Amino acid sequence: QARRRLPPGLPAEDAVQEALLIACSKLGDLREDQAFPSWLAAIVNSQCLRLMNARRPELSLDEAEVRGLLPARGVTDPETALCTREMLAAFDAALEDLPGRLRDVCRLHFRRGLSVPEVAQACALPEGTVKKRLFTARPLLQERLARFRCEDLFRVGYMPVSDHLLAMCADHLNQARALPLLSRRYLSWAALTRDLERGRLDAAFIMTPLALDLHGRGTPLLYVLDGHHDGSAISVARSEDRPWRMGLPGQTSTHSVLLHHLLQERPELPLLPTVVVNPSAVAGSLRQNEIGSFFCAEPWSAKCRCEGLTDRVLLSRDILPGHLCCILAVRREFAQRRGQVVADYVRLLLSARDRVRRDPAFAAGVQSARTGIDRDIARLVLEERTVSFEDLEPDTGRMASFTRLAHAAGVLPDPGVPEGFVCKDFALQASA
Repeated sequence: QARRRLPPGLPAEDAVQEALLIACSKLGDLREDQAFPSWLAAIVNSQCLRLMNARRPELSLDEAEVRGLLPARGVTDPETALCTREMLAAFDAALEDLPGRLRDVCRLHFRRGLSVPEVAQACALPEGTVKKRLFTARPLLQERLARFRCEDLFRVGYMPVSDHLLAMCADHLNQARALPLLSRRYLSWAALTRDLERGRLDAAFIMTPLALDLHGRGTPLLYVLDGHHDGSAISVARSEDRPWRMGLPGQTSTHSVLLHHLLQERPELPLLPTVVVNPSAVAGSLRQNEIGSFFCAEPWSAKCRCEGLTDRVLLSRDILPGHLCCILAVRREFAQRRGQVVADYVRLLLSARDRVRRDPAFAAGVQSARTGIDRDIARLVLEERTVSFEDLEPDTGRMASFTRLAHAAGVLPDPGVPEGFVCKDFALQASA
């Protein structure tokens, strides 16, 4: 067991010897004899981790992993060496603040230089779990180190949906950290909205009704760019005993607006009861028979279709071609204070859009890495042109048409566009 978990150069015998000594000294704590094998294995694993943590600290050289957060190795002048020691101390403090399940894999990967397979072996975890924990920890570490460096980060939230592909690709293209960007992936619309409201995010790719609702309740926002157009689908379970319940991403959602519009246009369709299901949870809800259909953003409809769970019955563009859905909404105070950063980010998003046009394989790979969705499914959505990234400049007329529909659906209390909400300045500056 110790040889499997320790990387080359660390003596497995030492780990086993220490584990046996500890086991002998604590044998009286063992309550059930049959638990001895698993109890001893846990002690061996603990000693393996201790040995790896005691190894001479090394930094991961994978720039895509550490994003330039840590200083380079090999510095010799005293001033740089002092800065390096201070930065490493700050990084170690940031590691200590992480939850335990994240802390161990980050310490072994970032500070001890172990590869993902080596970390997986050392922690007895699947490689996919290690990658997911490293991905979750990176923005937490980045934000903590930004405070150490007195940087003012631009914190942008997004969801794991094809509609937010430009956010994922822009973050990938910003690996050299030309922008002080901190992208955060959320699994829940409620959590993303709450963080934008409380100032834990400076901006977000967010459904238009949620942005307007936040703005109306006292969180001043600017609508600076369309995130996409179209991009969702209604899917129905293939199971004959499916429940008559439809999953929606929320009541204050684009999908509620479109569903109301569809039922107005086609009154013969049944009105199903709805429940809130976040996009990445629809497959699980189908398997547990909690819903019999859903209306949400891709690639989750494509995923369920490819897995044989559902049939796609209608695209959102079939209900309302070219409709608004998610926009980039920026907190007004941040835009006023760091307007150039917002303009540079919009420019980066448009560059990402151009790259997606030229190279769908690149876009599919980025989405797969950021969401865990299969690369082929991510590419299928792009090839089917379910979602559009054209004509993204804020449009007052398009927004006005949408707010009238949202008001008619009972999703928004006011049919008008709030004064000062639409802001074309950043898109125009980015396009210049």
